[in-house]
Amino acid sequence: MEQKACLILNDGSILEGFRFGSDRQVVCEVVFSTGLTGYVELLTDPSFCGQAVTMANPIIGNYGVFEDVSEAAHVWVGALILRDLTPVHGDERNAEDLDHYLKRNGVPGIYGIDTRALTIKIREEGTKIGVIMNGAKDEIDIDEANRLIASYDAKSVVPLVSPKERAFYPAWVSGWEKDAYVADAKDEKKSQLVRSTTDEKHAALYRVAVLDFGAKHNILWNLVKRGCEVYDCPWNTSAEEILSLNPDGIFLSNGPGDPTNCGDAITEIKKLYDTGIPMFGICLGHQLMALATGAKTRKLKYGHRGANHPVKDIKEDRVYITSQNHGYVVVDESVDPKVAVVSHVNVNDGTNEGLDYLQKPVFTVQYHPEGAPGPQDNNYLFDQFIDLIEKNKKK
Repeated sequence: MEQKACLILNDGSILEGFRFGSDRQVVCEVVFSTGLTGYVELLTDPSFCGQAVTMANPIIGNYGVFEDVSEAAHVWVGALILRDLTPVHGDERNAEDLDHYLKRNGVPGIYGIDTRALTIKIREEGTKIGVIMNGAKDEIDIDEANRLIASYDAKSVVPLVSPKERAFYPAWVSGWEKDAYVADAKDEKKSQLVRSTTDEKHAALYRVAVLDFGAKHNILWNLVKRGCEVYDCPWNTSAEEILSLNPDGIFLSNGPGDPTNCGDAITEIKKLYDTGIPMFGICLGHQLMALATGAKTRKLKYGHRGANHPVKDIKEDRVYITSQNHGYVVVDESVDPKVAVVSHVNVNDGTNEGLDYLQKPVFTVQYHPEGAPGPQDNNYLFDQFIDLIEKNKKK
């Protein structure tokens, strides 16, 4: 018999559905993603920490779970909200069932929700805070639900998803060890993916220091595939420690939440900017660089989340379809025209999607050029970063 459950929102709305995944109670910011596929990549994206993701596509789970596409060593999404949950059993490719995957990873889900109505509600009214509780509408404790909603706090999400200590990624080596994650699923263990290793020696072409605010691994692997050895550093690493690595380039990663909560990091980023070392920032990293150079950010009404957002590259006069996951944006009018110019713009709503800095070899974008999930035609930005490094080395 299916377990009834409810999603209670901070505007008093109650949406009744059924449990899947973990049956624990959870309170999250409720957002939506317009991607038709890529739910495994989404579930493991650290930028979704503290959020319950509503999938705008009604049918989810129909191709199962393959952990080789994971964006992190384990799941980060707070909860998953679906219209129709498709089970996968006896798959000839040995795909894992989505319900089973979420259960062993302790991630709650609710299905049977009118996700189209919920998506429209969020678009019209803005993101919500919600709690998922067991029971039908007439069984849930509304007072307890409201208490939990009032307690929601997303100020500490970056320290939660950022690595606790520095890690080294050798050039040319990417991906996850298949035997490890297959064994975890078979033994009903929580996912804890292990990076691939190799005994072969490949000389690195460049050294890149990453300030990791919740980096997706495909970003790191796009760097190592281009011959970069990567030092992946915690979000609050000092500029002095970064510079002690003698990097050829510095990368600012994506991550969750409000960029203004990363105050200490903003100060260190300004020091790194002043050195003139080539820098590239994505998503939260884009916002933090803007804040470090005097610009401002604001919260979007409902954010951009999905793999189908059109962005115009102003210099190329070309529109790309991009993968996005952010709830905040840089305010164009706050950018000093002597410091940076807008390089990319969102075609849907005209918001900022990129900045080119005029006084330093620095550029940033709001979207995800590594895709995963999503289109790969924005990979050229990683090559642009390598070109900056090459030019700087020749100097």
